[in-house]
Amino acid sequence: MNEIKCNVTNCMYHSGTTNCTAKEVQVASQCKKEPCKCSETECGTFAPKN
Repeated sequence: MNEIKCNVTNCMYHSGTTNCTAKEVQVASQCKKEPCKCSETECGTFAPKN
């Protein structure tokens, strides 16, 4: 997999710099049609750090 850049530092998959370390990344849409803005998507792989 190519590098996935992420700025959600409270996720357990955040590398501590700028990368996601999850083996898979699930991305979902927040709207009924095709998303057209970044705010209309979310990372379904997110898990909070303990």
